[in-house]
Amino acid sequence: MTITTVSTPLVRLGNLFSDREVYAKCEFLSPSGSFKDRGAAHLLTRLSQSEGNRLLVVPSMGNTALGAATAAKKFGFSMVGVVPQTISRAKDEKLQALGVELIKLAGGGTDLLNRATQVAKERIGYFVHPHLDSNWTDGYQVIAEEIMRALPNCRTLAFPVGGGGLLMGMTEYFLHRAELESRKPKSEARNPKQIQSTKSQTPNQADQETSDGSVAMVGCEAYNYPTYAKFDHLRTKTIADGLVLEVPHPKVQERISALKIPIHLVQDSAIREAMRDLYYTQGMLVEPSSAVTVAYVKENLATLEEPICMVLTGDNITREDFFGLIAE
Repeated sequence: MTITTVSTPLVRLGNLFSDREVYAKCEFLSPSGSFKDRGAAHLLTRLSQSEGNRLLVVPSMGNTALGAATAAKKFGFSMVGVVPQTISRAKDEKLQALGVELIKLAGGGTDLLNRATQVAKERIGYFVHPHLDSNWTDGYQVIAEEIMRALPNCRTLAFPVGGGGLLMGMTEYFLHRAELESRKPKSEARNPKQIQSTKSQTPNQADQETSDGSVAMVGCEAYNYPTYAKFDHLRTKTIADGLVLEVPHPKVQERISALKIPIHLVQDSAIREAMRDLYYTQGMLVEPSSAVTVAYVKENLATLEEPICMVLTGDNITREDFFGLIAE
């Protein structure tokens, strides 16, 4: 069995960014409410081709579990979700409706990963590592592919960074494309820089010059709780709790370093403002972990090379919680 994920629209944000070429890749319109459907479908298509325990054990702040649960139901897998005690009401209710067994823990992403690893061993289930399992993260390659197909002259690509799964998947697409181009005869090959992200910037530099035609990839994290960005302040609670991971993965760090991808930090106040502006100007309701990209682009619009594309990753938030956040 194979599940083909829905191709999400690329929408120009003409009301919010008038007279500018700024686009949103609307992954929040996926069936489960987030981009995680891509990884889940990719993984389960492969697992369903082999015999074995049809139990998934999924550590998640919410969206990974929802994506996995939606696909698991179609493929006939059962699932245990290891989630934080603070999981949002919207995500909790959806997971219960999908029949997921939930194990709730105090702690963040690293604690969830460790506990899920233990549960998978105890129950002989498949441990889903949403950041490092290529069977999952390779499902995100299609997001970059769809963006470049719809916006082939894209110059800036901004995306949220939590554990790093989305980063690993999208960069894998560009690396693969670059490798294919390098194998072509010179007369046929395009400039391989058009499909790579190798620009070197510090997190606070917004001058994303791409005169060579490359796509400048920019990761966005919450200032209150950074993971891969350099920081010298104390971590505190953030409304973008879907991005929280206590201990960075060395493999993701290596990819960030190799491709020189800047990781920009965004304040919670800017995330709230971005959620508010996106809703009232474009009619889009997204969760804080998704709006972090909009906040980044708003802060740095004057110095970013266009066309700009932001990945809006999820909308799993109740309307009550959403309006409570943007009212603060």
